[in-house]
Amino acid sequence: MGNSLSTLERLERIYNFENENDDKIYHNSKLILKLYSKVSWRMSNCIREMNEECYLANKNSLFDVVDSLIDVDPRVDKIRIESRLRSIEDSKSILVLIDQALLLLKSYPKDGERYFEILKRSYMDLNKYNENEILEYLNVSRTTFYRDKKKATTLLGIILWGFVIPDVKKQEIEKKNMVEQNRYFFGT
Repeated sequence: MGNSLSTLERLERIYNFENENDDKIYHNSKLILKLYSKVSWRMSNCIREMNEECYLANKNSLFDVVDSLIDVDPRVDKIRIESRLRSIEDSKSILVLIDQALLLLKSYPKDGERYFEILKRSYMDLNKYNENEILEYLNVSRTTFYRDKKKATTLLGIILWGFVIPDVKKQEIEKKNMVEQNRYFFGT
């Protein structure tokens, strides 16, 4: 019962947060959505470029070079490769959080699937649909489309910043606490 009360309190805080910061959430979510496909495209290109660069420099694939780093190959600029790989991993982590929020949006009880389709077709797909194609697919008026697009964008932000990111933070804290407990109990 205590857990459901905390969930209700959390939902109430999210609702109040939504009402107070609607425009800010909307604009931040819209910015993230506009960047999503570009970041996704850039990540795939970056990996391809790194693979080509490794092949030109060492006649090995990226994966072979990473393996050779373990073997301490002095010809490889390890710091540069490590930095680029971290950047790719950071970008991937952000995309995963957005994807999690999108899946939650899709399962939202009222119009979740339609909201998901609006955002996916407007922002996520590499070959974005034009407005008329989306209107035809959804079979809605232009006014309804824009109203639903704004609702979908705002709701995505609420899900992302109100649920997904706090859950990830909570998991990281729990993981850190487990490591500290293990250190305490096992003296490591």
